[in-house]
Amino acid sequence: MPTRPPPARELRPLVERLLLVPDEHRRFAVDEQGARRLHRVGPELLDELTAAGLPHAGHGPGRLFDGYDLGNTALHLGLASVQRRAVRSWAAALRTASVPDPPRLLIDVKASCPVPGHAGPCPYGVLLPGGRRVVAGPPADARLGRLTVRPHREWPAFPPPVLELLRALEPVGFFLLPEAVRWDPEFMWRTRMADCGGAAAWLVAEGERRGLGVRFAFGLLVARPYSTPHCWAEFLVDGRWVPADPLLLRAMAAWGGLDAAAHPPAGSPGAVFHRLTDRFTKVVSHAGVWAPASLPTELLPCP
Repeated sequence: MPTRPPPARELRPLVERLLLVPDEHRRFAVDEQGARRLHRVGPELLDELTAAGLPHAGHGPGRLFDGYDLGNTALHLGLASVQRRAVRSWAAALRTASVPDPPRLLIDVKASCPVPGHAGPCPYGVLLPGGRRVVAGPPADARLGRLTVRPHREWPAFPPPVLELLRALEPVGFFLLPEAVRWDPEFMWRTRMADCGGAAAWLVAEGERRGLGVRFAFGLLVARPYSTPHCWAEFLVDGRWVPADPLLLRAMAAWGGLDAAAHPPAGSPGAVFHRLTDRFTKVVSHAGVWAPASLPTELLPCP
């Protein structure tokens, strides 16, 4: 028998947190079918959420919702959504990458044309190790490159000044956020909400202010069946740049089944990170326009 959704009064604290994102940054584009298919938020739960004050456009079965609101609802209520499955795959990848002699992985970089119908092959700009390269390809499902990744499982421990900085992020919770607020440190500290990109940017800025060796990193979170673009901070420890992402580790413990004792927020998730550059960008562009990309990932057989 289906579980009845929580009543509006129990959902209200979560909705009030979501309402801290200004309305002008919402895009009401997800209908009830999409809410159920992508986020596992069914009609009854939508009714309770709207009763609790969740923003929406329209009425009845034609209601439209914001994808960030639904994604955060699914994560924080523990629904079997696309986002929740992704977090579980990241946690599984970190466990696998942390064993002695972890397996190598093969990542295909695929993309589709964002402006179909133009003449000639698509001029994709692909971010690969060593920089962005132009690759000509077909409009749909073009394989533009391949990466072979061997996880690095052992990283130096962070010294006390870095640990103190990482602990400063403990009051901040992980949320999916629109571009307009995700990089805003004032929003992060006023709402105690951040995603990994905004948290990484703050760690770098605050680490520099404190005189720490720190840099911003953009690359891939390597996991099967799909890797994903990701941002994190790196601290210079004993001559090595060590990745840090306390928000991600807490999210994987809360929603991905990761053992927090084995992988505490003050540790490094670097075993599943593959650095590509020092700034936020897109993995694939198309004549200056960002292109939809996918990163199917599989284990390589042992040599």
